[in-house]
Amino acid sequence: MRNVKENSFNKKTIDYIEGGKELLEFVEPLWKKLNDHHMQNSIHFKERFKKFSFKDRREVIEKSEDKQVFITLAKDIIQGKYIGYVIASILKESIGEINSIYIEDDYRGLKIGDTLMKNSLDWIRNNGVIRIKIGVASGNEEAFKFYARYGFFPRTTILEYI
Repeated sequence: MRNVKENSFNKKTIDYIEGGKELLEFVEPLWKKLNDHHMQNSIHFKERFKKFSFKDRREVIEKSEDKQVFITLAKDIIQGKYIGYVIASILKESIGEINSIYIEDDYRGLKIGDTLMKNSLDWIRNNGVIRIKIGVASGNEEAFKFYARYGFFPRTTILEYI
């Protein structure tokens, strides 16, 4: 685990902590907020998001022996709280994925998401991976603009039976 410091985003001091699965415990409260966001914005899958727990998500991440995991946390060191995260992974088949990213509402627009994405994409590429994907939950299409800045565009829409 290493710290990467960035200072003075609109008078907020943000510390970036990078590591692996050992950082999952710090992700949980932020992940729950992201899941609530998906639950509120999903038209057809509200019940799935309602039933989906961090424990379930954590088990999938921790038990996967066929993938590497990289987590970056953003922490407001003045407030002493985590305000964002990204989880990236590399599958055995050399496919990179941005699994999950979230920034607290009050901190959006401060380029924190850009730092999280750049750190993750650099990690994936530095591991020799070229094919990278991101899944966006239905109802969260507003995120397409953010991802487009990094060269990600919708390719396939997968429909799922309820």
